[in-house]
Amino acid sequence: MSIENGKKQSGAALAVSLILLVAMTILGVATLNMTRIAEKVSSNAQQKAIVFETAESVLNSMSAADDFQDRLRASRTSHLEPDAVAQTEETSILNTALDQENTFGKSVDVTASAEIQFCAEKPNDGTETSADESLNGLIGVQYDVRAFSEIANSKANAEHVRRVAIDGIQFYSVGKCKTPGS
Repeated sequence: MSIENGKKQSGAALAVSLILLVAMTILGVATLNMTRIAEKVSSNAQQKAIVFETAESVLNSMSAADDFQDRLRASRTSHLEPDAVAQTEETSILNTALDQENTFGKSVDVTASAEIQFCAEKPNDGTETSADESLNGLIGVQYDVRAFSEIANSKANAEHVRRVAIDGIQFYSVGKCKTPGS
């Protein structure tokens, strides 16, 4: 009777085993791909955070500098739409300090640059002249302090702008700042 039962089997167990093996292989490959995508997303988020913090650090270090107002005034190179003035001292100091190592021990080249752009002259108190004669001739002067940051061999970059106003002498200058967000 056992010989007769053996002849009637058609290999169903083999077919089911092969189908289960193929299904488990597909599931394993799909899991590996999802893990790889999640790793890329996490890496991109980390790089974006690095360039964001770097640009903010550049702005904060410039604002905290003792000669910050002197740099602002010096960036007003002409009375008609002066070009932005690159802050090379800040850039060279920060570019060496910003480089990092990733989890694999490789160097990550983070670069940053900064510039100051004269924007406009605005009356300090909303009028053309002040009742206090010591303030006549002084006006609010606006500047954009702009910081750029990027990671080499990556698409991660950031640009941050801080509008700064200080008192200054009115020269009837016209600036050419970009509107934030444009």
